[in-house]
Amino acid sequence: MIFDKMDNISDYYDELPLLTKVKKFVDDFNKNKPADGTYEIDGKRVYAMIQSYRTKQQTEEMMFEAHKKYIDLQYIVSGIEKIRWARLDKVDLVEENYTSGGDIAFYEGDAMFDFTLTKNTFLLLCPQDAHLPGLSADKDVHVRKIVFKIEAE
Repeated sequence: MIFDKMDNISDYYDELPLLTKVKKFVDDFNKNKPADGTYEIDGKRVYAMIQSYRTKQQTEEMMFEAHKKYIDLQYIVSGIEKIRWARLDKVDLVEENYTSGGDIAFYEGDAMFDFTLTKNTFLLLCPQDAHLPGLSADKDVHVRKIVFKIEAE
């Protein structure tokens, strides 16, 4: 897991070279402001999902999620969002769809840390990182965000 500003993403290129494609997409996004939707960047290796929504207060029904095939890079374009985090081995599996070809599993448990993302910050989440995104940091606000899916190697 990495929490940083997009301005510093080049610091991580050696560990994850596909981040160069993420940075280029963000630079193009800032110039062109494309609509919400899913955008292919490098075939199935890297793609982006541009989303707009209101954050929510956490409820008991909300669960952590985790992925095996893809690393998530959650980048805030505007607004403020809290993402709760826990180590995958510290939460309890509720449901998975890996066996049916999907790339998500849901978990219950307690957060070990909360990240508050603001404009131009990102949280990179690896397969061992359970996360609960879309939460209100204080009050419910409108967020525009890009979730990059980067093939886990």
